Amino acid sequence: MEVDRQKIGLYGIFILMFFWDVIEYNTVPNLMYAILALLLLLCTDIKKIRLNKGFLLVMLLIILQGCINMIIGYETYQLLIKQVAAISLCFIAYDNIISSFSPRKIMSVYWKAAFYMALIGDVEALLSLTNNPAVTKLPIVFTYTTYGGVVGPFPRLASLCHEPSFLGYFLAPAVCMYLGKIIVPELTDDSLDVLNNKFEVIIILAAYIMTFSAVAYFGLGTMLIILWWQKGFSYNKLIIPVLIILLFLLAYNNVADFRMRINDTWNVFNGLSQTLTVNLSSFTYYANWNVAYSAFFHTKGFGSGIGSYQNMFDRFNIGNWGLSGLNLNREDGNSAFFRILTELGVLGLLVVVYFLVKNFRYQKDKYTIYSCAILTLFFMFLLRQGSYVHAGSIMFVCLYLKVAKMPQAQRSEE
Repeated sequence: MEVDRQKIGLYGIFILMFFWDVIEYNTVPNLMYAILALLLLLCTDIKKIRLNKGFLLVMLLIILQGCINMIIGYETYQLLIKQVAAISLCFIAYDNIISSFSPRKIMSVYWKAAFYMALIGDVEALLSLTNNPAVTKLPIVFTYTTYGGVVGPFPRLASLCHEPSFLGYFLAPAVCMYLGKIIVPELTDDSLDVLNNKFEVIIILAAYIMTFSAVAYFGLGTMLIILWWQKGFSYNKLIIPVLIILLFLLAYNNVADFRMRINDTWNVFNGLSQTLTVNLSSFTYYANWNVAYSAFFHTKGFGSGIGSYQNMFDRFNIGNWGLSGLNLNREDGNSAFFRILTELGVLGLLVVVYFLVKNFRYQKDKYTIYSCAILTLFFMFLLRQGSYVHAGSIMFVCLYLKVAKMPQAQRSEE
């Protein structure tokens, strides 16, 4: 019975991750956290709930820094409590729910969630080929994917994720694990049977590519670089940098939306374009960089306190993109790097770097691929995802720690 409860908890967190954006944007505010708390209470032994000492120390420092910023006037207790409560609930719930399972089991369940998320996206792509707008009335499909062609007849796929880039985040670890099997099979868990299902692999890869998202393609390049780094000396290793360049050129020359975002972002950061002449995504990224840069120097690198990014945004935002009422990622900064730089300052960035470096799996065994996949996701978050808790992101933090602590494994072990 205990095992069944634990399995319900494991499957439950991925079902919640699967429907996170649907729940967040269409139901009662913060319902996701109530569901997560319920999973923790019902699917674990409450008396055995553990608290990670390292996590508690980090949160204590964050609270202390937040209290200092409340005195200064950058932070409010409402913002501090909201962020600390959300992060703490997510970490404690995910850390305890996944504690009884191997990385292989956890990522096998994740893979199935990624497959069904990708399948919905691919169905949206196929329905777009019908050139019949009536298909948008069908249930589930086109919840967030906009009907209509971006590259030929294909839309930018979002599936049940709020944006195409979010679908890229959702699928990135699965894509990386499969590429790892091809590039560094000696560092891939050969008991991870889901990687052998060619149909599911094709479905996931197709949806990932058809996000036509710059951050998804950045993630693809990051995967190849990390796997290249992990691969031992081989003449074949020279192929990967060439492949990265060719894939970039292929996307740049054939995906107009991708090319526009690259050009606009480069031009606005280098002063070659006026801010209002670039696309909304590039403008938003530049505007939030300006906020982070200005806030960092304004707070002397100390940070303004967790959750206070919106206060710094209101102080340093360069303006709207020609339209009123645009949020421009006022609360999350459009980038974990921008947000951490603003809210937690130099110390926060150093802690993040320390966490990523210290907890990467350097043993080079079957667990290494999991570290590679999660590290790729973290780099994508640092580039273009400012929420600390969105759609199970902290679950991957807990899994990253778990993988790092796994004992040295032989290929034949579970």
